[in-house]
Amino acid sequence: MKHFLLFYQTADDYMARRAEYRDRHLTKAWQASERGELLLGGGLAEPIDGAVLLFQGESASVAEDFARADPYVTSGLVKRWYVREWTTVAGKEAMTPVHPAGNAQAAAKAESGTGVAGGILRLWKGRATAAKAGDYVRHAMQTVFPEVQSLPGHRGAYLLRRSAGDSVEFTVLTLWDSMDAVRGFAGPDPERAVVEPAARAALSDFEETVTHYEVVVHTGEGAFRKRIDGEPS
Repeated sequence: MKHFLLFYQTADDYMARRAEYRDRHLTKAWQASERGELLLGGGLAEPIDGAVLLFQGESASVAEDFARADPYVTSGLVKRWYVREWTTVAGKEAMTPVHPAGNAQAAAKAESGTGVAGGILRLWKGRATAAKAGDYVRHAMQTVFPEVQSLPGHRGAYLLRRSAGDSVEFTVLTLWDSMDAVRGFAGPDPERAVVEPAARAALSDFEETVTHYEVVVHTGEGAFRKRIDGEPS
């Protein structure tokens, strides 16, 4: 995956004509966001003469295809657009993170054989009936994820699901800086799953323990960046 910046240069009558096309433009933008393609987008201010949109994808076509079909472009509100690949090297969302040679944390991880990605992966599984699966997802999204996201050392998570006969199997993968960070969430016995009463009510069965893995190599997107941050296990 790579980052791409889409630059818009707006026409002189952009502000006068924008209202007619804005809803269609925003609908298209939010749909791209829901697909995980558009990360950020907005207009430049003072002066209002352009906009910048940040995309992620395998090639520049993710941004180019958006621009070619954007009502702002097809209507002439945008008189010029172009796409540039953006090599992001700093920050937790960077696609190709580069740490300074003297960074103690990076050096420690390299010495331990974990590489810069490093960290601990926590894995847990549960199962729900098809009728109750939505209850579990809502509990995770509305209650647990927001709480866990703010914990020190938490890097993000995936909530995965698959149909298994008449039931739905959930797998939760979360990434943490260290086992100390895991203990900050799970308590002194980090191998025991943390399953709240609302989750227990939604699940037909679940693992009482979790498995932890040391992350040795990580490629692709920035470490466990995903639309979901947090963990229900």
